[in-house]
Amino acid sequence: MTNKTFQKIAGITMILTGSGHLITHFIFELSENPFPELRALMEGSISELGSNISVLDFHNGFSLTMGILLLAFGIHILRSKTKNDLLIQSILGGIILTIALLYFPEFVIALLSISFISLLISIFKTKEIQHT
Repeated sequence: MTNKTFQKIAGITMILTGSGHLITHFIFELSENPFPELRALMEGSISELGSNISVLDFHNGFSLTMGILLLAFGIHILRSKTKNDLLIQSILGGIILTIALLYFPEFVIALLSISFISLLISIFKTKEIQHT
């Protein structure tokens, strides 16, 4: 398999992770909450970080942003043309994977691991730095 194949695996896996995050966010928003007392506490807790918003609104905004950023990162991986891009992306992928290992469920760790390992293989299979 070529470096581009591994790059595609990394990008598509990251896009799947972001898409899954967004879909899961909306499923949870539209379904019956298994922890209504927690949701009520989050809605009732107001943060004064520049504006008065509930912790729930902040959490929802951050969650949507995360999903979109993962999608964008996956697209960026697919569009990369240089080994330097792949190096930077692998560093970011490694940081994201480290955070996932600390806080996220196993299926997210599996997807991010596939993406990260594919990025590393793509780097090692790239012979030289390509200039655009």
